[in-house]
Amino acid sequence: MDMAFTGPLEDRIAIRELHDTYADAGFRGDRQAWLDCWAQDCTWVTPFGELQGKDALAGQWDGLWSTLETLAFFAVVGAIEVAGDTARTRGYVRELAVMKEGPAQKIAGRYDDDLVREDGMWKFASRRYTVLIREADD
Repeated sequence: MDMAFTGPLEDRIAIRELHDTYADAGFRGDRQAWLDCWAQDCTWVTPFGELQGKDALAGQWDGLWSTLETLAFFAVVGAIEVAGDTARTRGYVRELAVMKEGPAQKIAGRYDDDLVREDGMWKFASRRYTVLIREADD
């Protein structure tokens, strides 16, 4: 997927802010702010499987955060391609998760996203997450 930064600058800024909001919600453990980043009819594909809809994502958030003490989530947008009310993005994340029990997890990954403008706001319609590097503290 070779993308560049294309489309209206205003949309690209709003999409960057969506990515930043998503990362900020992860850092703060803010479930509602994180869910607000997603379209109503959304899909999230991770190493844990594929989830459909915000209710399923909320359940996944609750399950993950029941095991986390704290999370650091850094995000970098690698490409944005806007076409009307849809967009595609590619981004990279670095996650440092301190677990309630067990070793800390250090993960770097890639997101390939489809976005949609919903009620005037950019939202993630689909996020596909691939782990690139995983390490654990011993």
